[in-house]
Order: sequence, then C-alpha cells, then structure tokens
Amino acid sequence: MGKAHRMALAAICLFLALSSAAASDDAWGEFLPTGEYYTLLGPNDQVLLETGRRIYLEDQYLTADNRLYEVVEVDDEAQIARAKLVAEIELKLTPWQELRRELGLTVIEAADPDTTRGTIALYHTHNAESYVPTDGTDSIYGKGGIHQVGAAFAEALRDRGVTVLYSEQLHLPHDRGAYRRSRETVVELMSKEPDAIFDVHRDAAPQSAYAIQLEDQWMTSIQFVVGRQNQNLGVNRKYAESLKKLADDMYPGLVKGIYYGRGNYNQDLSPLSLLLEVGAHTNSRPAAEKGATLFAEVVDHYFYGPTAEAARGSRGRAASRSIVGLIVFVSAGAAAFYVVNAGGFSAALERLKSSLRLRPRR
Repeated sequence: MGKAHRMALAAICLFLALSSAAASDDAWGEFLPTGEYYTLLGPNDQVLLETGRRIYLEDQYLTADNRLYEVVEVDDEAQIARAKLVAEIELKLTPWQELRRELGLTVIEAADPDTTRGTIALYHTHNAESYVPTDGTDSIYGKGGIHQVGAAFAEALRDRGVTVLYSEQLHLPHDRGAYRRSRETVVELMSKEPDAIFDVHRDAAPQSAYAIQLEDQWMTSIQFVVGRQNQNLGVNRKYAESLKKLADDMYPGLVKGIYYGRGNYNQDLSPLSLLLEVGAHTNSRPAAEKGATLFAEVVDHYFYGPTAEAARGSRGRAASRSIVGLIVFVSAGAAAFYVVNAGGFSAALERLKSSLRLRPRR
C-alpha cells in the first residue's frame, strides 16, 4: 500500500471514530423478532409491503411499478402502517461515473478499456440470518444461510470477470449494534477501492412477499434499502433507482422495490453502497441464491457492460478513483454526521474536546 493510500485509510479511520462515537444505535433502525412483521398499506388498503424492519413516519417506499409512497401513519401495536402516494416515478439510469463526479470524486481511465472489469465488495452486517425451509431455522449464531447466498452472489460476479472482495467477518449478535460493528468492515473494504459495496441480508416476511417466477424458475426477488439519515441520500437514491431501472429492463420483477427507511446503514461511508434484502426467512436458500445470481448480472451490466460502455463514450473505462477525492468525501461526510448527531457545531466541538481530555496517554 502506497503512502497516499495509507493517508487515505488513516483519514477514513479518524472520521470513522468520530462518527461512530456520535452515533447511537437509534441511527440504524429497528428490527422485529423473527416471525413478526409490519404491513404497509396504500390509500385503498392495498398491501404495498410486508417487512421485518420497523416502519417509521416519513419512511418512503418505491413499489415494483415505480409508485413512490410515504408513510403517514404507524400503529406499532397492530404493526400496520399507512402511506400516501407521492408520485409516479419515471426511473432514469444514471451512470455510476456521473454519480461519483457529482460528489467531487474523479474516475481515472483503465489501461485496457475493452477488457478491464473492476471490483465489487460484499459483506454481511447480520451474519446469523438464515432460511427456515433449507437451514431449519431462521438464525444460526455464526455464519448463517445468508453467507451461502453471499457466496453465490460473489461466484456469479467472478464468473463474469469481476474482482470480488467478499468479507465474511462476523458482527454478532444480530442487533442494532451490528451496524456499528460492521463499520470497521466497510472501512477495510473501502481501503481496497471497490467500485461499489453491497451489504447482503434477508428480510423477515411471509413467503409470498418475495417469491417470484422468472425464466420458468422460482426464486426470490430482491429489495433495496436506502438509509434516510445519510448525507449521501441524493446520490444513493439515484444509484438505487438506476440499478432498479436496469433490473426492470433485464429481469422484470427481480427488484421488488426500494425502501427508504430511518437509519444510516453505513451508507454515509460510501456513495455507491446499498443494502440488499434477498428474500425472507420463509423462502428457501436455493431460491435466494438464484435471485442473487441474476442480480449479479444486473450489477455487472451496470458497472462494466454495455450501459457502462455507452456512458464512457470516448473516455475509456473508469476503474479507479482519485485518492484525494476519497479523503475529502469521507472526511466531510463523517464530520457532518458527527455534528448533526452531537446537536450542532458547538456541541460537537465540546464533545470532541472532552473526548481528547479523557483519552489515556500512551
């Protein structure tokens, strides 16, 4: 690792410590005991979503047919939420290079634009998640069934020539604190400069919520989750919508929707970061593996296939980033996150001073 890369990693780790110290577990959302789930209803009482994550006011959901709803009422006792229709969205496919430039991050041409593919990173915040029909239980303390789904996703990407950084680091137990613990994994993966990072999960919902038949095969659909408490929300939204649009064109129904929920999900650390719900605990693991394998084709197509080639034009394939831009991006984002959670700039400054005074001398 060169000096510039070591400096970048040091900067990331520094601001990671600041943001982690400021963030409480409330920043990661809340999950129900397995077997319980919230139902999101539309204006005519139609079921829009069934999910094992808690639903909060102002959360939004983009359905399979690209209707955007916003939560206006939540009955926590009945575990029912209601939403109003905000808009019918016409999805646009924004090239990932443009999303990076939008944040002031540059992309550099690779030596061989015709053959070079980049790097995708995968990890699991909730390692224990499993699939009852196949694994016999919804949770295995350690590497649950979700790891085999992640392995299938990774293998499908490698089969297409993509370099995969697949971390199976454990972040147990399965609770809201797991996202705090997985931040270190995200930082480690970021130091290797992947083009995108995916946190692979499974939901908790009835089997019918995710079961889908594509290409004469039963598999699970995939749901994207984007954190609303995140300074990258604008870019994350465009990114998620771009992947959904491409998936809709390639495999209609594979992506069942995009949930914009309360939480952060460590997406403040990277502009091209996404949480995937690959089926639910009631689906079989092989069905989830099939869904992940098809989605790998969508990811490859978006980053390195014809879509990427058209976006690249005469510039050549983009494969790596400006390290200076990375430092500025992470530093600014994490600092803003720290200030917001501390209650303002003055409070953040006092908290930082206090932390430095209490730090033991070496």
